[in-house]
Amino acid sequence: MSTKPSVEMYLCAFHLGSWEADESVEDAYHRALDITAAQFHRMRRDDSGALQEKHADAIHRMYEAAGMNLKTATEGEKASLRMRLVDQARKGGMRLPAEPLGSQ
Repeated sequence: MSTKPSVEMYLCAFHLGSWEADESVEDAYHRALDITAAQFHRMRRDDSGALQEKHADAIHRMYEAAGMNLKTATEGEKASLRMRLVDQARKGGMRLPAEPLGSQ
């Protein structure tokens, strides 16, 4: 898993981890994944795939909580919901990392 924070990490922290402006995004992201900081660092170091699995599960839960079935949704519906989730996080005070053009 990349060491560079992704927009999805931030969205999970905000929407699942209940991020607050006075805490780190990492702390809320760990809550979203339901792991401790030590477990996160161990999973990242071991690179066993468990961290990617937790991350993918969190993204899936986030989209489901927003009312989307990822198996039946079109790419346009997914992109639209993602933008709505980004807008909500920004309105909540979160500053998301920049994304390369064309990614999503």
